[in-house]
Amino acid sequence: MPSKTLFDRDILFPLLMIAVSVAALITISQFAEPYFQDASVNAQFFPSVIAIAQIIICVILMIQHKMKKQETTERSPLFSKMAIFAVVFLISYAFLINLIGYLTASLVAFATYLVFFKVKKPLYYVIACAFVFGVYYLFGEVFFISLPESQLF
Repeated sequence: MPSKTLFDRDILFPLLMIAVSVAALITISQFAEPYFQDASVNAQFFPSVIAIAQIIICVILMIQHKMKKQETTERSPLFSKMAIFAVVFLISYAFLINLIGYLTASLVAFATYLVFFKVKKPLYYVIACAFVFGVYYLFGEVFFISLPESQLF
């Protein structure tokens, strides 16, 4: 039976994400409504939905981990190469969105992600581009919510 430690990554990371989501919900409540836009939802809606969904998923993951009987005493490391890649990738993406805007940053991020994982099927690249343009269209034309624009151009 594995020893119970505070640094069990199957518990620590979901707890960390719950804390980040709660902090995001508190921050999101400070968003001003987009009075200059004729939007069907305000600026708080989508970030709040994502933060709440993230909390629910993390709770489910922790419950699944507690219910699963582990027969091995071997623990995976707290920080794996993939976890470090994910953190660097997300921080870079957030920086790029602010610098070059949603559309360009998202296209670059999806392409970088697929190249990093050596995806060779062109269909995946097409789907990634379609998804980015679909989100851009949905926010801009359906919900009338502006996505970040480039500060360079």
